[in-house]
Amino acid sequence: MKWNAKTLILCLIAIGFAAALRWMAVNAETRLPGATYSQFLREVEQGKVDTVSIAPGNSGANPAMYRTKDGNTARTVLPSDYRDAIAAMQESSVNIEIKDTSTGPLRPLLNAVPFLILLGFWLFMMGKLHPGTRIA
Repeated sequence: MKWNAKTLILCLIAIGFAAALRWMAVNAETRLPGATYSQFLREVEQGKVDTVSIAPGNSGANPAMYRTKDGNTARTVLPSDYRDAIAAMQESSVNIEIKDTSTGPLRPLLNAVPFLILLGFWLFMMGKLHPGTRIA
């Protein structure tokens, strides 16, 4: 099998896409125990919650991780309008962190993946339509 520039580009794009998906899967904090919104508010009102880290979500729900004063960590999902939860957390002196997910070390790569896939497909199709054309 002869490796040319087109095949190499497609392989690199596929490897990059697979690596990005793997990174997102590994870093997903689904391994933590979950709590319902009601359970979370109850723990806040009882003064058991020490810190909360809220990440804005794309679907209207906001994933949150929280640490209790006894050291346990759990996750929950806050509704899009979580003013009541913020008020309850402020009353209980909970340390609140709201994360900015628009920045990150791999965010440019994740944003570029669809365009890289389209570029790879376009290069592949150009090679099929014009067999005598060499890319690179």
